[in-house]
Parts: sequence; structure tokens; C-alpha cells
Amino acid sequence: MNRSATNIGTIELVIAMMLSGTIGYFVISSEQSLWNVVFFRCVIGAVVLGGYAYFSGLIRREFFKRSVLLMIILGGITLVANWIFLFASFNYIPFSIATVAYHMQPLFLVLVGAIITREKPSGSLLVWLALAFVGLFLIVELDVNEIAAIFSGDSSASSEPSALIGLLLALGAAMLYTVTTLVTKKVSQVPSTFVALVQVIAGIFILLPFVDLTNLPTQTNQWIDLLVLGAVMTGFMYIIMYDSFQKLPTSLIALLSFIYPVTALFVDYAAFSTQISLWQGLGVLLILLAVCAVKFNWQLPLKPSNTKE
Repeated sequence: MNRSATNIGTIELVIAMMLSGTIGYFVISSEQSLWNVVFFRCVIGAVVLGGYAYFSGLIRREFFKRSVLLMIILGGITLVANWIFLFASFNYIPFSIATVAYHMQPLFLVLVGAIITREKPSGSLLVWLALAFVGLFLIVELDVNEIAAIFSGDSSASSEPSALIGLLLALGAAMLYTVTTLVTKKVSQVPSTFVALVQVIAGIFILLPFVDLTNLPTQTNQWIDLLVLGAVMTGFMYIIMYDSFQKLPTSLIALLSFIYPVTALFVDYAAFSTQISLWQGLGVLLILLAVCAVKFNWQLPLKPSNTKE
């Protein structure tokens, strides 16, 4: 692979990750229900992806086999559900915190992969996973008494369960995206842009019954927010992101992906003055460290005698 292609791919992925980090801002700024936001993201994204796929010659007869389409549509269902869960989490916790929690997806992908292949997770993976969950505990700032109250059903003591709800929604989104990734790998012979196109079209039909047509945006800036989400954050972003994947080594893709949560933290602070505490900052660092360790396959010098299961 020549250096020019690598440089172009790097620029494309940096832009894609920075755009990803701003999604939460446009979701909140649109002031629309999450159903409307995801629906219009799918509609506008389908127009952009469809136009690109058509003029690039990516719409071919061999991609319309029933087994292939069913697999792609299944991935579309989990992709759309992942967006719904993630956007719903913004109602409970700052979108930057939700984004960091959502970024645990690579850990889930490795863990689920180990379960599917019936391979015992390595001791290192379990350590990194535990470290990430400690980070989650810190960023939602729930103390032990609050957690005990939530699980004991003592509503008077658990006055602030919203952070936990938001965290669970973000983690649910990460798990759904893990399924999307695994399903999409089953159709690796199909161009990624075509896969994304079919997935957002599937999303249109899935979400149509839930769209609130009586509460559409009334201000121009709200429509602009939805247009940016669909055209830029879905259509354009997916095109350059998938193109960069073909030009870059896996290690560089893993490294540049951290631009996503870091950008979200800065955007949340700049747009909504969301400040994270020292403990939350530590939690963010622990999660990013754990994800980095998994992506780069860092192995801890654990003694075999310590794992006697």
C-alpha cells in the first residue's frame, strides 16, 4: 500500500471520527423525539448513500440474493436499534459520557467472539473488562449506597437512578452495534456502502410506525440539524470511513478511533458547558485504556497458576 493512499485514508478517518464525536450535539439541538431523529437520519442518509452507490456502480444484481439481503437487513435492525438506545441515553447522561460508555463496544466484540468460538476469555481480557467497568462506575458517579438502594427497590434512597439508566442504554447500544458488526462480517463480499444503504432503508420501514408527524421541526435550525445528521453524519461519514478502512492497517484504525470519544468530550463542554469531575475523568481514562489494550492486544504477565477455573 503506497504512502499517498495511507495519508488519504488517515485524513478520511480523522474527519469521520471527529464528525462522529459531534453527533450528540445535533441530536440534542434538533429537539426532536429519538424516533424522529433516527427516522430522518435514515431517510436523508439513504438519499446520499443511494446516490453515491448508484453513480459508483455499487448496486449490482449479485448483491440482491435473498440470503445476503436478509443478513444485511438483520444488521440494519440492530444498527437502528443501536442508534435508538444511544440517543435515548442522552436524556439521562451527558452525551459525552454516553459516548465514552458506548466506546466499550470493542471489548464486547472480543468477548462475544470468544463466547461464539467457545474459547475461554484470556486473563488479560477479563482484567481489561473489569478495569473498564470500574471506569463506568466512576463516570456515572453512583456511590455504593445508591446502587444498593436501586437493587433493593428503596425509591426514597435512589433519587438519582437516571445515570444508571443512561449508562445501561449506552451499553445496550454498544452490544447492539457488536451484533451489527458480527452480522455485517457475514456479508464481507458486499461493498460496505451498499450494506449501509440497505441498512438505513430497512431502518426507514422499521421506524415509520413510530414517527411523530404531528411534532415535526418548526424552526429552520432544527431541520438543518436533521439534514446534517443524515447527509453529513450518515451519508458522507460512512462513505469516507469505509473508504479509509480499505487504505489503513488495523492498528492505525484502532488508534484513530479514539478521536471519537475525545471529540465528544470537547464538544459537550463547548456546547453545553458540561464539565466532568476528577473521578469522572479518571473513569474516562480507565475505559479508554482498557479499550486501547484490547484493540492492540496487550497481554498482562499473568501466571497460569492464578487461573484455576
